[in-house]
Amino acid sequence: MPDIWKLLRWIPVRAIICVMMFTACWTSYMCRLQMPILAVPMIREKAGEAGSANACQNSNGDGGAAGSNGDVRRIWQSTDVLMHDIVDEQWSRRLRRQDDADDHAHEKRTMTEWFTGNPFDWSPSLRGQLLAAYAYGNVPGNLIGGVLAIKFGPRQTILWTSVLAAVVSLVSPLLANVHWGFLMASRVIVGLTGGITFPACHTLVAKWAPPDEKSRFVWSLLGGTFGTIFTYPMIAALAEKINWESGWYVPSLLLLFWCFFWWLLAYDSPNEHPGITDEEKNYIISSQAGTVRAERPTLKETPLGAIFTSIPFISLIICHFGNLFLLFFYQNSMMLYLTKALGFQLTKGGLLASLPWFARMLFGFFFSWGGDIVKRKQIVSLTAFRKSAMIFSHLLPGVCLIIVGYVGCSFVLANTFLFLALGFNGAASISNLSNNQDLSPNFAGFLYGIMNTVGTTTGMIIPPMVEAIAGKHNNAIEQWQIVFWIGASVCIVSMIIYILGGSAQIQPWNEGKKPRA
Repeated sequence: MPDIWKLLRWIPVRAIICVMMFTACWTSYMCRLQMPILAVPMIREKAGEAGSANACQNSNGDGGAAGSNGDVRRIWQSTDVLMHDIVDEQWSRRLRRQDDADDHAHEKRTMTEWFTGNPFDWSPSLRGQLLAAYAYGNVPGNLIGGVLAIKFGPRQTILWTSVLAAVVSLVSPLLANVHWGFLMASRVIVGLTGGITFPACHTLVAKWAPPDEKSRFVWSLLGGTFGTIFTYPMIAALAEKINWESGWYVPSLLLLFWCFFWWLLAYDSPNEHPGITDEEKNYIISSQAGTVRAERPTLKETPLGAIFTSIPFISLIICHFGNLFLLFFYQNSMMLYLTKALGFQLTKGGLLASLPWFARMLFGFFFSWGGDIVKRKQIVSLTAFRKSAMIFSHLLPGVCLIIVGYVGCSFVLANTFLFLALGFNGAASISNLSNNQDLSPNFAGFLYGIMNTVGTTTGMIIPPMVEAIAGKHNNAIEQWQIVFWIGASVCIVSMIIYILGGSAQIQPWNEGKKPRA
């Protein structure tokens, strides 16, 4: 047994795997959030970009977005500006022309100006596309992740895609100085690797989690939420205290450092782990008897036809779409609403900006812990339990969104209901985020890849929708109320569809295709 496992023998190996999955999602989000945060100090602000006067500007002591001069405060507003730029109806024409004036300004930047921390003269349209580039890679990455986890195993899949993401992010300042096109391509690559991480982690959950502990394992995938809490203040502080380039270097080096520990500590299954005790291995394997195959299924054994025609799985896809609609709606639109429509800052610092995400992670822990107790005591059937959890993960967040649209200029009430919306959504760890494990433990990662491929398209749908309804009408509060009703309706209707068609029973196709004689 390697020396490291002698030192760690007092810790259950499955707990170490759980921690490593948590940190895998955390580090993935560090690379995900670099561009949205650093776009502000990287790109020179142009006249007219700041927010205009609004309904609450005079009544709110924080003032509107336009009055902010500090780099950190502008960083918190970056999502607002960038999302607005993405949906500019002129973007496709302007990008084809490449804004000749901006191109000339970039070409004049000599090598002596590289790595000085000075901003670029890039257009708002281009800045919006740099932000969207992550999603272009992330959507197909989820499907690819499920396939790679089956073919190569989650350990190798996450290791090498994380190394790739770290290296690409590390050289991003160099790419940006060469040409914006290289930076955009790098963001597509990083998005691709980020999409691969989560389906691969679901494959690990299926192999390592005893049924009575599965909810807590799935909760570990909320490490991405912790990544949001940790990354915003860290990168913002680096950009303000040093320069924007350090905001690329430090997280990338941390990710490379983490890759070593992933290689050292993570393994695909209890059977492959060199340091697990016989007692723990037998406990995990015996508890999964009849549901999880000892050997990894092959791509040829994957029952694609049965999966794509399964009513419980289709219902789950729709439910997961509603959940991600809520999350992307918050990420892409809340800052816009609070700064443009109401005229005050969502936060006064990095910690406060992260509080709703902290609520999601904290509430999710207690939902997961309580969920495992309910399952162990068999108080209700697993299907009834999953459907009941939707009340917290989908219904209550939808109601909170509607209330946010009607609290007006109250900073406290707006942030309270935003806190509760994401907090209650922590119950997703025992609803849609766990249900793929119920339907087919053997293909859980592949199922999650399909779910997330469909779900992450919401990141492309929401910004144009918000712009068409609210942005083109000067962000009037009445128009925003329509937007909130739409967001809540998608979330709640997806829940109803799952209640009608969803199931937590293991599906007949879990064993895969029978090999031909």
